[in-house]
Amino acid sequence: MARTYTEAAASETAYVVVHGALHFDPAAMPRTDTARTEAEAREVAATIEGEGLTDDGFTVPFVRDLVIEAQCLGAWCPTVQPGDEVLAFLERSEDEYRLQLTPCGGMAFAAPDPADVDRVVACYQGSACEEAG
Repeated sequence: MARTYTEAAASETAYVVVHGALHFDPAAMPRTDTARTEAEAREVAATIEGEGLTDDGFTVPFVRDLVIEAQCLGAWCPTVQPGDEVLAFLERSEDEYRLQLTPCGGMAFAAPDPADVDRVVACYQGSACEEAG
C-alpha cells in the first residue's frame, strides 16, 4: 500500500485516500469468464462511505458517489463485493471520483491490515513511506 501511496502522490492526477465500504450493484460488475481471452473494462456506478485521510489519520467522514473502472485481464476480474472494507485511492477530478479495480486490486485494497492503514497515514504525515518487509 505504501507503494500505491507513493505512486498516487507522485502522479499529476489528484487522489483522495479513503478507508471505508463500497456500495454498488454486483450485477453491474464484469464476471470471471474462462472463455474470455482479452481485456474487458466496465464502468460501474458506486458509493463509498467511510473516512478520508488527513494529517490526523482517517478522521473526516467521507460519503461520495464514484465510478468504478472495473478491468478484467483475460479470464480474471476484480472480486470486490458490496460492503467490503477497502482502503481506496480515488482519482478526483472537478466533477467526479473514480476508482480503478483490477483482478489484483488496482487502487483499492480489500480488508486492509491495521498496520498497512497506519503505514499509509505515516506516508501522508511525511514519515518514511516503505512497504512492510
